[in-house]
Amino acid sequence: LGCYGVLCIQETFDNGYVFTGTNSINGGEVLVTKLDSIGTIEWVKTFDGPGAEGGTYIEQLPDSGYIVNALYDGGLYSKSWLLRLDVNGDSLWAKVFSAGIGATNVYFGNSLAVLNNSIYGLTGSFRPFPLTTLSPYFIGVLSNSILVANKVYNYSVYNSEPRAINKANNGFIMAGGMQTSSSTYDVYLIRINAYGDTLWTRTYDKSTTDAAFAVQQTEDSGFIIAGVTYDTTLLPFKYNTYLIKTDSIGDTLWTKQHYSLEPTETYSIQQTTDNGFVGTGRIVNGNPLNSDVHLFKTDSLGDIEWTRQFGDSSADDGYFVRQTKDGGYIICGTANIPSTLQVGAYIIKTDSLGMVGNGTGIAEVNNPFDFSVYPNPSYGNFTFQFKGIPKKDAELKIYNIMNQCVYTGRLSSYKKESVDLHHLPNGIYIATLNYGAEAILKKLIIQQ
Repeated sequence: LGCYGVLCIQETFDNGYVFTGTNSINGGEVLVTKLDSIGTIEWVKTFDGPGAEGGTYIEQLPDSGYIVNALYDGGLYSKSWLLRLDVNGDSLWAKVFSAGIGATNVYFGNSLAVLNNSIYGLTGSFRPFPLTTLSPYFIGVLSNSILVANKVYNYSVYNSEPRAINKANNGFIMAGGMQTSSSTYDVYLIRINAYGDTLWTRTYDKSTTDAAFAVQQTEDSGFIIAGVTYDTTLLPFKYNTYLIKTDSIGDTLWTKQHYSLEPTETYSIQQTTDNGFVGTGRIVNGNPLNSDVHLFKTDSLGDIEWTRQFGDSSADDGYFVRQTKDGGYIICGTANIPSTLQVGAYIIKTDSLGMVGNGTGIAEVNNPFDFSVYPNPSYGNFTFQFKGIPKKDAELKIYNIMNQCVYTGRLSSYKKESVDLHHLPNGIYIATLNYGAEAILKKLIIQQ
């Protein structure tokens, strides 16, 4: 089983998790995977079409089944693919929807919203054929798969790309980026009713390039928007996380630009139980091909309370985050290794402070108890260097991307250990060091 990464993950009623993304087999398939509460795979389902397919959003429904939105046939005539699954991931029905004759593009992990368990609202960008500019679309589908709305919104003579949709009272809210000239973009917001009729629109202009990737209605009936703004105030110019809080009609209450020494982009946002916000995306480490998953928590005014980074020397991106019932967070994304052209699912479970303990994540970079691995990538012979590990019974386990244990060993030394994995195939592996109630995880790459 190959993987291009994961765009959406949700906690399930049984305290487990379900995610969707793209499986690299057959040029791209929709991947749906169910995990238990500690990240062990319970089942995997794939759905194949005529071309390049991939899942972008999943949500569990009251009957314990799932609704999945996906890209169908990623070519000149790509479409949206809505999949209704039962509790075991088996298909109940599947329908393909298009905004018209052309390409119906589906983006990221915010492409579907469920309103009152009765209407599924889909969005993305539509490019008519022959190819012209991109425009936002809305497709409304009843829970029995009947199409009730199909609208394209022409707000600009240039490209307009909606990147997110969410439910909002008795309708939907959409957000994205609108091109206002040959070289400038603004954030835009579209408020529609349940059938796609426009109630109002807003644009937000901070710099030459602004775009939204996520939106949610907040407890005060306003909206939180997350994305990027291009910072031209400090050299070198770079992208920063950009948050916009509005009232119920889209008027700005506050904005926050989260400055960083390195470019940051935010792809997912959610209001937390303390009325703050949690977001995830990517932070670049000096090289566009070298990024980490970026997780941050703010207070109710958008001011940073803490940030975390997860990853190693490859390109790791976070695409979706949700607060879990235990007050922690579940994050999904991609782990990208350019040297091997492999991309894998990246699932991280944290506590309420964004720290990783037991689970499927990779250790937070500033963990005082840690270990390093070298060489990495390796032909299969790895040396583990330990730091701050108590001298007690510690166990090292190594898992493949299917969460199958391929190595188990007790530490003979608490400073350095050599492990021979040359018999395993090329790919991504997760090394887990367990001692007592603690666990530290690292990514390994076998490249022979």
